[in-house]
Amino acid sequence: MPAFKDLDELIKNLLKQEEEKFRRIQREIEEEIERELRRFSSPLYSVNETDEGYEYLIDVPKADLATLKVESRPRRLSVSCKTKDGKEYRLNLSLPDDADPSTMDVSRVKWLLKVTIKKKKQ
Repeated sequence: MPAFKDLDELIKNLLKQEEEKFRRIQREIEEEIERELRRFSSPLYSVNETDEGYEYLIDVPKADLATLKVESRPRRLSVSCKTKDGKEYRLNLSLPDDADPSTMDVSRVKWLLKVTIKKKKQ
């Protein structure tokens, strides 16, 4: 019977070691995800539709305007920039079917970024 007890203890110890390894790896993954989430943020924004088009107001506090990138493609608006303290903002939005990305205009209104896109002429 002692051989069974030794085998049982061996299996328990191996399982315990593997569980500890798994928990350590899980903690490392969670910490890495947390670091990445702190680095990238999605800014607050609002959308206003007018007769002429769409107005996007995007809140990017402390943005370094030298790093600001605003792109529009069919059905897509992408905004990214960094802050002076190294944080990054990224925002990807779907555009309405009748939005004409080639008419995009970008300006600053106080601390907000204003992106205006006209509707396609029908």
